[in-house]
Amino acid sequence: MKKLILLLTVALTLLLTGCNPVETDPNVTMYTEDELKELIEELIPEANVSTTYDLGSFQTAVTDMISVARKGVIGIISSSDSGTSSGSGVIYKQVGNTYYVVTNHHVIEDSTLISIVYEKNGILFEIADEHIDILGSDPTTDLGVLTFTSDEEFSVIPFADSYDLKIGEFVFTIGNPLGFEYYGTVTMGIISGLTRYVEDGDFNATLLQHDAAISPGNSGGALLNIDGELVGINNMKLVEDYVSNIGFAIPSNTVRRITMDLEDDGIITRPFLGISTYAQINVCGTDYGVCIDVQAGGAAEAAGLLDGDTIIGYKNSSYDEFRDIMNFNDLKEAILNSQVGEEIQLKYIRDGVIYTSDVATLGTHPDD
Repeated sequence: MKKLILLLTVALTLLLTGCNPVETDPNVTMYTEDELKELIEELIPEANVSTTYDLGSFQTAVTDMISVARKGVIGIISSSDSGTSSGSGVIYKQVGNTYYVVTNHHVIEDSTLISIVYEKNGILFEIADEHIDILGSDPTTDLGVLTFTSDEEFSVIPFADSYDLKIGEFVFTIGNPLGFEYYGTVTMGIISGLTRYVEDGDFNATLLQHDAAISPGNSGGALLNIDGELVGINNMKLVEDYVSNIGFAIPSNTVRRITMDLEDDGIITRPFLGISTYAQINVCGTDYGVCIDVQAGGAAEAAGLLDGDTIIGYKNSSYDEFRDIMNFNDLKEAILNSQVGEEIQLKYIRDGVIYTSDVATLGTHPDD
């Protein structure tokens, strides 16, 4: 290619310097300057690259997406013996005129009376308690599911695969910060972290970190990707004078798994892999993976793993390929996104050699 460029450049130079032969050979094709430039561009397509950024189209795509998604995020008023509070919820399923809503456990915890608030033509309307059923909630993942019946048309927000998220990806929140005076507030940010393990009281799960502004009342609201798909349910933020925009959301893969269980019988049963490990230290001599000890009666033992093995991959029925396990948070999330009775396989390192385990079935966690 370099030789071709050189020959064409020389030919162009000879033509432009006026070094014409005394006699013109009728078998030789002569080119003008513009024709030679076109010929070079045809022979070397990468020499002519045009890059444009159509911000107008991007903005239109975002505003169109938000106009649909806002109709799938509702307000929740929950009354209990300790008082009344408000939050948000996301419609993720519709069966006839029954809508299924996922929200935070702490939004509907101990509720004795509940109502749903929605907006139409800039006016707020309320759906009363007799049209609402709470199917169940789970303090460990801070998720709850309720249904309501209505002849109004709401949007259903589809689940995204939260494993596809990348740090720096645009995300949008929709919710009701500080009550319904700010109903349907939209904010924008980026994904700041993918697996932030948080343990706080009953809560014990892996979260997404983002910097889109959220406030009290956003709890249970949507975290969306640019296609309007649900990538997470907002549930907490760091509140300190010297901290800005560190918010968290429960990943959509976890949300999908928990909502399925709560729809089924209102009870969450946790799968049991049967391993113990140091959460942030690998003592097996590798710089990635989870160095384990195997507990009796778990799926890891049934899969053939031994003390000192390092888990580096995890596959269940939802994955066509092994998910990379780089650290404990990755493994924690993978287990949480699996179900009791599901078959799994593990990829692991033993004595410097990578193995694929036998297929094993996840049992129920002993604490459940």
